[in-house]
Amino acid sequence: METNYKILIPTDFSSVATTAINHGKKMATIMNGHIIVLHVVEKEAQVQATLAKLKPIVDGIRESGITAEAKVAVGDFIKQIPIVAEAMDVQLIIMGTHGRKGIQHLIGSYAMKVITASVIPFIVVQDKRAPETYKNIVFPIDLSAETKLKLDMTAAMAKRLGSTVHIFGNKEDDPFTKKQLEANIAYAKKFFATQKVPFEVAISEEDGDFAKHCIHYAVSVDADLIAIINLNYRTLNPMFKQNEEELITNEAQIPVLTVNPTKDFTELNPMYNYRTL
Repeated sequence: METNYKILIPTDFSSVATTAINHGKKMATIMNGHIIVLHVVEKEAQVQATLAKLKPIVDGIRESGITAEAKVAVGDFIKQIPIVAEAMDVQLIIMGTHGRKGIQHLIGSYAMKVITASVIPFIVVQDKRAPETYKNIVFPIDLSAETKLKLDMTAAMAKRLGSTVHIFGNKEDDPFTKKQLEANIAYAKKFFATQKVPFEVAISEEDGDFAKHCIHYAVSVDADLIAIINLNYRTLNPMFKQNEEELITNEAQIPVLTVNPTKDFTELNPMYNYRTL
């Protein structure tokens, strides 16, 4: 069966890159997807040797019954990812990192900007083994105006992956913000109930580092994915950026989905082509 759902997996031939490929195989199976394994070299003269190095990886993917191809780009590793993704009409990017220190050491702070600003959904994974299924998705809920879009996409993802959504809110002491959060949670509960998406709701019992509390909660529910829909790269507040990086590179090694989609993208992407009532 032909597919238009393309998954791009940049690789540096490390163990975390292998983990990213294993996640890609799971997603491709669910989505009837096609995998593109990308490696970036500095010189044109390295292309053919790199294609030969990628061949056993691609052959291994194909042995799982998934269509796949190798791609070698010349230039800067980080800059080539969005260029290749756009040129090849990719719907999902999966990339491995070695954690908080590793993501800075390996690909620098610019990588965080690429990941969080990407119009294409970006799953960041670490060395933790890919799950057999994505049973639990933790969704940190906030006070943003994009709540409806976030819920729509989360519901679509949960339906595709067969997941339970775990809505997690921050502890709010201020009466106004607490009331606003409660209203968003009530809306979310009604929304997921209407769409027949299983869900649970929890509120942090502690003040302080929301990202840290969210990670602890994700561990407690054995989360397979943390979904960050409303991205904080737009803000100038350094605390939001720090929270985002802490989630993406969490020590529990839970994969994190970051996505900042336009409405046009959600209409074209089969991961999110489900319509609300």
